[in-house]
Amino acid sequence: MDKTAIRQRIKEGARITIIGDSLAAGAGSSCSYKTEEVIMCDGSDVFVRRMAPNSWWGRFQNYLTDKYPGCTVVNNGCGGAFSCQLRKGLSSVFDEDKDDIVFLFLGANDRKRVGGMEELCCNLTWMIRYFKEKKKPVVVFTPNPSTVENEAYPNRLYHMEDVSNIIIDVAEKEQVLLIDNYNYIMDYLFVKGKKIEDIIFGNGCPNDGCHPADTIQEMIYRNLMRCLGFSVKIDGAIWK
Repeated sequence: MDKTAIRQRIKEGARITIIGDSLAAGAGSSCSYKTEEVIMCDGSDVFVRRMAPNSWWGRFQNYLTDKYPGCTVVNNGCGGAFSCQLRKGLSSVFDEDKDDIVFLFLGANDRKRVGGMEELCCNLTWMIRYFKEKKKPVVVFTPNPSTVENEAYPNRLYHMEDVSNIIIDVAEKEQVLLIDNYNYIMDYLFVKGKKIEDIIFGNGCPNDGCHPADTIQEMIYRNLMRCLGFSVKIDGAIWK
């Protein structure tokens, strides 16, 4: 389904479900916090819901509330989840009867697994095809870049550009709408002569160099809006 059809569904009052990891949930943004509501369990791993009003999806939700009040957003981002866990626990994060559009924002944690990129390719492909069979339009996101320090952690067997490349390849092969945040942000950094370290941190935004503060959250939101074909309201905000 192309972006015109997705945009029309949103205008008609769709329920959008976000499935993914902590980047999907908006970790790193200001005023973000974990609740006690359990979304999904996988053995001893328990994933709870995160509230993030200043995240990319919080901004998107605010836009929809203002423009298309019949449209709702449910964020089932599971901080720390691998793609294999999301695939296995799909029944916990997807409601076939209620969900109209699915956003898939995952893959960053697969950097930590041996064979993680092969797993990501397989799991993402499987999920996209599963939702297609259910007649649910899918939108796929690449992650934001991480800092050099974060990329150098010993458990980073792969890197964010590897994750991004896998997601881009799968999205193009499966012909679903892609929100390529990685290259959108990297292009911005190149043009501005900046490094990711210059914009990923922010006051009141706990950050390990991977989970972005409000500036990048805003960029992800604007990239989503651009790719969907929605215009952002003029509010005087300026990127520095």
